[in-house]
Amino acid sequence: MSSALELFMKRAGIKDEVREILKKLAEYSLKDILSYAFKGEIDSTELYRFLYEKLPEGYPREKFQEFMKMEENHDRKVMEIFNALFPGEEPSKVHFKTWSQVFKERDYRLETVKDYLDILSIGMDAEQLSEGVYLMLHDLLDDPKHKKMFLKLAEDERYHYEFLKQEHEFYSKIEAEKALKELIKELRKR
Repeated sequence: MSSALELFMKRAGIKDEVREILKKLAEYSLKDILSYAFKGEIDSTELYRFLYEKLPEGYPREKFQEFMKMEENHDRKVMEIFNALFPGEEPSKVHFKTWSQVFKERDYRLETVKDYLDILSIGMDAEQLSEGVYLMLHDLLDDPKHKKMFLKLAEDERYHYEFLKQEHEFYSKIEAEKALKELIKELRKR
């Protein structure tokens, strides 16, 4: 496993599921890893589009629009590198469950704070996974331009993760306060 990826994996807070996907993906070909990265960017774009379109006022819709545009730019950059390394070829289908599949299977709606927290959790996992994939690609490639690009993409994914984490922490407190108030109200009835 690559050195940047090993450092990333040692960080606290990496979910086991993300860690396992990265370990398995490290055994794949460069073409497959790039293909998976490209698919991940498309998934992330869709996740942020969903949040931007569905969130009511008062939530950071503009931030999710910014992230959506960044992810669209990422998928173009990943595809440019893919085309440079594999001219005339199409990305392969890598058979790992993607976060968009998890999202679709659960038929998410944004009706409650808990719904928002669940979606933020999926986004956090996706961003950590993307960061790990980009660090892996950084270590696998020799071209300094490509290496620099993947480090920048990893930094962007870290930025997205940190924002999602802050949002999750903020709304988790609101949800906890609401639950505590409901518990106190219930206890007073007895």
